[in-house]
Amino acid sequence: MGSKKLEVRQKVEADAEQGQEIAETGEQKIEEAETSEQALSSIEAVDDDTAAAVEEARSESDAIAKGVAESEIEEPGEQVSESFKETSEESTEYSEQELENADTATEMTGDYGDVGSELSSQFQESGQEFQEIADEADQENDEMKSKLDQEVAELEGVF
Repeated sequence: MGSKKLEVRQKVEADAEQGQEIAETGEQKIEEAETSEQALSSIEAVDDDTAAAVEEARSESDAIAKGVAESEIEEPGEQVSESFKETSEESTEYSEQELENADTATEMTGDYGDVGSELSSQFQESGQEFQEIADEADQENDEMKSKLDQEVAELEGVF
């Protein structure tokens, strides 16, 4: 695998790892919110003042959960998603260039035809590899976005 393909593939892997870290943070924040919500739900207020205090605490906790969902899941997830998109676009451009080179190589004629054919084959293979990397970036991005969207909805709905 050429150095450019290796570089692009490593970027996809790094983005996937970063997306996984965000998802793990989201899972932890959901657990914290659920534990806090269970504590609030188990409180039995004796009079109106304490009942109002519990409701106020629930409201504040809901606002905190929504803020955490945005700052620790949505925003970092959007940054990683943008990086996936850039990597996909870059890899697709490389693929298109390699396929254009393959077409150009087939223009070698006469005594050079075999050399051109072999070169064209190598460029086609390289173009396909770059396209596979772009497809992988798109798939990883879709899976990450789906997971993070679920976590955001779950965290925002705890309270």
